[in-house]
Amino acid sequence: MANIIMVETPKKESDASVAESPRSLLRRMRISFLASSALVLVFAASYGYLEYYYINDPVQGKTANLTVGGGAHRVATPVIGGLYSYHLFPMMLIFILTGFGPFFDSISFNILGRHKREKTAALGVANVISAVMVEDLSWFFYRWWLPLDIDPKKGLLMQASDWTTRSLGGLPIHNLGAFGNFVIPYWYLAAIAIAGFCYYIAFRRPR
Repeated sequence: MANIIMVETPKKESDASVAESPRSLLRRMRISFLASSALVLVFAASYGYLEYYYINDPVQGKTANLTVGGGAHRVATPVIGGLYSYHLFPMMLIFILTGFGPFFDSISFNILGRHKREKTAALGVANVISAVMVEDLSWFFYRWWLPLDIDPKKGLLMQASDWTTRSLGGLPIHNLGAFGNFVIPYWYLAAIAIAGFCYYIAFRRPR
């Protein structure tokens, strides 16, 4: 009887079965965090451009009488504090969807543990706060850099009489080169502190 030789062929592992190393996962997660942060800041600067040059603003006399609902609501009237309807939608919606992107991914696909989700949540908070500040700062940058002819404060950065300093005030800066005199709103400083702390939580290395 002829001997039957059994040859065992090596099993080929699928790509999905190969576990990703913690270092590789951490690197990919940080790249995702950086991409999300950069993207939301680009959106913020772009929205500041759109708001300054194109959105109706009664301060600059740009079509202040737009209404909806048979005149029941003026589009150019603040809804909450100094926030207009175009701040709440679509601006804040865009910032939240972009800034919390990694967090939504981790929830939807269950790809991260609870500790990592805390990091993505901290990243989202930091991104949204930073985006709101950058959007506001961008508006004044465009007013200083390339102002509209109808702007009564053209060529000026943030001033004490602007809406951004009315609630909390600002830190006066005098004769800073080409930027001239302006104020740094105190809420900018608070936003930087809170966002910086949240970014630290998001990007710190695990112990």
